[in-house]
Amino acid sequence: MALLKPARRGFTLIELLVVIAIIAILIALLVPAVQKVREAAARTQCMNNLKQMGLAIHSFHDANKYMPPGGFTPWGAEGSWPVHILRYIDQGALADKNTANNVDPLRYIGGPPVFFCPARRPSVAMAVQGGRYMMDYGSATPANSPNAWDQFWYGDIWGMGWVGSNYRGAIVRGGRNSSGNWIGGKVTMAGISDGTSNTLLVAEKQLNPRNYTTGDWHDDCGWGDGWDPDVVRYTGFSPNPDRLYGNQGGWEGYRFGSAHPTGMHGLMGDGTVRTIPYSINLTIFNGLGTRNGNESIPTDF
Repeated sequence: MALLKPARRGFTLIELLVVIAIIAILIALLVPAVQKVREAAARTQCMNNLKQMGLAIHSFHDANKYMPPGGFTPWGAEGSWPVHILRYIDQGALADKNTANNVDPLRYIGGPPVFFCPARRPSVAMAVQGGRYMMDYGSATPANSPNAWDQFWYGDIWGMGWVGSNYRGAIVRGGRNSSGNWIGGKVTMAGISDGTSNTLLVAEKQLNPRNYTTGDWHDDCGWGDGWDPDVVRYTGFSPNPDRLYGNQGGWEGYRFGSAHPTGMHGLMGDGTVRTIPYSINLTIFNGLGTRNGNESIPTDF
């Protein structure tokens, strides 16, 4: 007589729902953890980018005895500080293509990875507009006082009427023209009388999250730009996270900021990289932008 095999018992509906609920809870716990790990990695890489730029700026100064110039005008052929530090971030081959003091060709053939924060644009290929490579960082130029305006351009965006104006940052408007003559300001480390540890050189720009991969009016010429919000930002306005873009009282395109949740990263004149909270007092923040303002800057911001 054949023995009957016991019937196989499957999951009941209740047991299946319990398993699904457990899996959902595990996913809910895992996703934030993964996001935190990714954000931590992005912050570390971003800080390293700024550190590399700091070493390059110091190397440029050691070789030339002045800070890299900021350029003359938007889309200027002479270029701004990122162009001038190329040789010091292992981009000598790219720098060699800057012939006749005309950086325009560089905008379409380069995009040094050090110029991109992975929290926004993980690869160089994700930061191109019209063939031009974008930029996630800007040098600092201050206002005469918090929330004051027109010190960025000093009344002249496209011409040379700004020459002789008192730009008070560490990287200032100026450079060599096509004839090799110097126009505008020239700053030395010794001229940073506020102290290099109290002076902001370069920090992250605020950008519109919707336009990370397409560019914007202040993110269109890219790292090969002249004096322009593409590569220069203003400490006269509060730095804000990207998520507040368009909902912060205006001045989009001139503010510092980042995609990081609690603060942005800034390169100080002594080469250190610090996290600057979005909650920083605006008077203190604007003071960080000056090289000789004699402001009192707390160590903990």
